[in-house]
Amino acid sequence: MQLDEKRPFAAVDAPAELAFDRTGPNTPAGRYLRQFWIPVAMVDDVKPGRAKTITIMSENFTLYRGENGDAHLVGHLCPHRHVALAVGRVEGDAIRCFYHGWKFDQAGRCVEQPAEDAAFAEKVHLSAFPTRKYLGLVFAFLGEGEPPAFPEFKQFERPGELVTWSYVRRTNYFNTMENGADHVHANFVHERSAFSTVGVNREIPEIEPWETDFGIAFNTKYKDGKNGRHYVVMPLAAFIMVAEEGLDKLVDHLAFRIPIDDQSHRSFIVNLFEIFGEERDRFMEKRRLQRLALQSLPPSDEIVQAVIRGELHIDEVPDRPDLVGIQDSVVMETQPPVSDREPDQLGRSDRAAILLRRIYAREIEAFAQGKPVKRWTYPEDLAPVPAV
Repeated sequence: MQLDEKRPFAAVDAPAELAFDRTGPNTPAGRYLRQFWIPVAMVDDVKPGRAKTITIMSENFTLYRGENGDAHLVGHLCPHRHVALAVGRVEGDAIRCFYHGWKFDQAGRCVEQPAEDAAFAEKVHLSAFPTRKYLGLVFAFLGEGEPPAFPEFKQFERPGELVTWSYVRRTNYFNTMENGADHVHANFVHERSAFSTVGVNREIPEIEPWETDFGIAFNTKYKDGKNGRHYVVMPLAAFIMVAEEGLDKLVDHLAFRIPIDDQSHRSFIVNLFEIFGEERDRFMEKRRLQRLALQSLPPSDEIVQAVIRGELHIDEVPDRPDLVGIQDSVVMETQPPVSDREPDQLGRSDRAAILLRRIYAREIEAFAQGKPVKRWTYPEDLAPVPAV
């Protein structure tokens, strides 16, 4: 899809019932997004033999790991008397309810009811969802029917240091999706950051987006002739290059924006550092010390909320390893969801965001009407291009 240059700045006015920033289980956008494999947790969020409740798209689930470390995702409540299964006990690859001992396997079958006739268990079933561990994340398919092919990102299977982490941001997921397609904001929001040290925000680039088989590609074009290329990977990921404190080169950065509810989301980040030997050891030690230093600083969320309340100005926040995230959160946590705003006054620099909105509106409307939707495919050689 190319943007219509006769109306390049137009907002996308989707009907309220098709709003792509509302992702609950009974919404068109929520049902559409459940048709894909998405990360729902870090593998290390839960230890083997333990369970916890997680919330994805305004719906609660039980995430547990079997005693052998395999990750499983099942419904939130025991169907007997509706107690949270996460407070139960993991036994092998099954989970037993703490209330009356009903036991369920990873496929959701009730395999034991200590106080009932044996035949009763066959009539009880718990929702269960396919899962797969990949790149340090637990992916799940939350939709109906057979899941699609699993999306592999071969660029992150190359030699190097793979670092996976996550954070929660108190804003609608789509605000961060759009932010990942907006490289103009780096010149303002990240004027003081590691981006300056590698020249990412040396000038305001021209943004040139187009639709692809996997989502959106967009060039960032600079006057010196060095042009970057970055991607939105449908439906919920950005694949870009970012600056890291202590490195003089950009890093491959894959970021999934997974709704918790309509007011918050969790970003799952996968970075691949192409560093080896002594360089790798020095950088990882420096990174470890940076993370350790953060523990003695005020939590980033406290800083963000203080700035939003006007008690602190963003320029007064001292340099710290998570400064870029704080800067982004200050911006996006003041943004309402797209469908709650007055129409945005969009310009040429918003062309990638405009295209993203149009694709979402098109796909969700087709899905809601039972029409064919685009089958996104992910090329193995997909890789962003730095402009420095």
